[in-house]
Amino acid sequence: MKLKKLFALLFILNTVSFIFVAVVINKYQKATIKLEDAYNMQYKSLILADELRQSSDDLTRMARTYVITGNPMFEEQYKTVLAIRNGELPRPKRYNGIFWDFLTLEGIKPLLDGEKIPLRELMKNANFPESELNLLFTSQNESDDLTNLELKAMNAIKGIFQDENGNYKILGKPDFVLARELMHSSQYHLAKIRIMEPLDRFYKAFENRTKQKVEEAKKSVNEQEFNVNAIVILSIILFLMSFFIILFRIIYPMDLLRIVMLKLSSNETNVEIEKNEFDDEMGDMIGAVEIFKENTEKLITSEHQLKLAMEDAKNANQAKSIFLARMSHELRTPLNAILGFANILKKSMNATNQEKENLNIIKKSGEHLLNIINEILELSKIEAGKIEINPKNFDFYELIKEIEDIFAFRCEAKNLKFIINLSSNLPNFIKADVQRLRQILINLLGNSLKFTNKGEILLNIYTLNNKLFFEIKDSGIGIDLKNQEKIFKPFEQVKLDNYTQQGTGLGLAITKELITLMGGTIYVKSQINKGSEFYFSINYEKANIDELTLKSQIKEIKGIKKFQDEKTILVVDDIKENRDLIVQLLGFYGFKTLEANSGLMALELFEKQNENEKIDLIFMDILMEELDGLETIKIIRKKQINSNIPIIALSANVFEEDKKQAIKAGANDFLPKPVEEKDILLMLKKYLNIEFEYEEKEEKNDISQELKNLSKEFLQKLNEQVLLMNNEEILKLLKEYNLSEELQNHIKNLINEFKYQELMNLLKN
Repeated sequence: MKLKKLFALLFILNTVSFIFVAVVINKYQKATIKLEDAYNMQYKSLILADELRQSSDDLTRMARTYVITGNPMFEEQYKTVLAIRNGELPRPKRYNGIFWDFLTLEGIKPLLDGEKIPLRELMKNANFPESELNLLFTSQNESDDLTNLELKAMNAIKGIFQDENGNYKILGKPDFVLARELMHSSQYHLAKIRIMEPLDRFYKAFENRTKQKVEEAKKSVNEQEFNVNAIVILSIILFLMSFFIILFRIIYPMDLLRIVMLKLSSNETNVEIEKNEFDDEMGDMIGAVEIFKENTEKLITSEHQLKLAMEDAKNANQAKSIFLARMSHELRTPLNAILGFANILKKSMNATNQEKENLNIIKKSGEHLLNIINEILELSKIEAGKIEINPKNFDFYELIKEIEDIFAFRCEAKNLKFIINLSSNLPNFIKADVQRLRQILINLLGNSLKFTNKGEILLNIYTLNNKLFFEIKDSGIGIDLKNQEKIFKPFEQVKLDNYTQQGTGLGLAITKELITLMGGTIYVKSQINKGSEFYFSINYEKANIDELTLKSQIKEIKGIKKFQDEKTILVVDDIKENRDLIVQLLGFYGFKTLEANSGLMALELFEKQNENEKIDLIFMDILMEELDGLETIKIIRKKQINSNIPIIALSANVFEEDKKQAIKAGANDFLPKPVEEKDILLMLKKYLNIEFEYEEKEEKNDISQELKNLSKEFLQKLNEQVLLMNNEEILKLLKEYNLSEELQNHIKNLINEFKYQELMNLLKN
């Protein structure tokens, strides 16, 4: 009833009070029955809720006792409790909270003399409100989930373990330690908390509801009794009721709403809203506030769960990043020394041709190992979301020529045509990740070559709107339509007749990820026995021609121009081999060097420098004990004198964040390990403004002419072994025939660098 009608009704009630005398007596009797029903409902409901709590505690006690003692009696009682709760066994008629406390000691089997009915069904029959019933069901669901952990521990006592599908089929030795750990683990206690939390909320909600029901029934009894006893002063009572109605219906609800809204505005949800049984404006407002409160609670809970999930994900990624950083550092550090010293030894004038050849093999093997390490780390970085794209300026046509050299020879070995079509508007020099693009092309072309035995492999390249587009077509066995989506998924390999599958099945998955990171897309079209077509695109930018020119010059540097001031370089690294590598390389080009095996020693040398002996540039390793490179750089930058010395950070950790941290600390630039000679020289030219002397190209003898004068028998044998890439037989042939030392060395260099196609072209000419 609306409030505006309430005052009119109050007057009418005063005039008909005598009529209600008989009605009041009847209501008094009904109210008494209602009160009794409320008490009975309260008792029965509490018994059901407590049974859920007690059964969970009984299961925990029996599981833990079985894990400690191994007594099968407790396992049997555990299963009986579960079966009774789930309605699989009859429920004892006198089933209360301490039933199992009497039975467990002597192992007496309970008298199952009741009906089979699940606890969940009894809860439904108790006519709980849906909100309270959901809380009970949530608690029971959590309890059911906990039994999985308990069963795992109890089976461990018997030496039964789960297979990969979660079925207990694996037989082994009993593992008491595992069982006890599972039953006393933080996971177990957290699961227990998840059972009790909704049950606790149920108790609170149930208590509020039943308390209100009882209070309403009591109030009704008291009101009716009061009316019977105070019929004489009915008019006074009605007058007072008018006052209290106004207070209860208007003033009190408004004050309640004010308090509730203030708390909800501060995200306080632990406030109880009394239900209004009157259908008026205030009742509508209270109902709306109740809905708002429930939505607020759900929102806060969701935000909390989301926060926890994000925190877990952050911790997992952080752990993976730490592992990748350590793995990268541990593997790259020794390779830095291997590759660096191989280069230095090659520059030795005392080394024989055989020694230089051996050093070449060491270098190539080290580079091959480095590529393998990079691939492994790359897979891990993809999983961790840490993969990086490093655009660089490069000669695009040189890359295509490299790809052509690789696959033209391999296709010829299988009697396949290898055709490359380039559009006329392709840029000569571009800025993109050349390493990733090379990897993509090799993966896709290698895949086509693997499954093509006749016909041709076609590579079309064109550009549009700062995007490069690639089409790779073959006449191979093709891919079935149902398997075309699988090929880009990790660890997926399509089973094909007469083809032995090797590898991890990650090649195309990595390729797709790299293309996506480079701003492109990839898709495939294929038909069985007709061939496959792969289409992909990448973004690119215009290249910096000056930088490309500088890098090409670095390859021919032989020393520093005279009449320049002597430059002093400080090399800081806690690993002696790494220091020796850079020191010897700098010494080869005439630089004066200082060494420091720690950040503290580097600071001492920095403090000791003067006008006559000042440091011009610092190569600073990042990961060092005591005082690491980042902190050392920060301290140097805080100095007032000579704090602007160029500092080049060195690290075997090659993630983008490592570079950013170094630059943030004050480093001018960053070089990843293994450090290449050309990169060091590039840094020296960039920050010291020095000029290099370049090697003059020596005029070589006409090798082609010498080959033409050789016998056809020799050339045929050599060509056959080149096709087979049989280095051992090639070297034997060189020893058998009287060839010039220059020609022998040239052929050896070609096969050591795996340039078989270039050698074949030389033989054809």
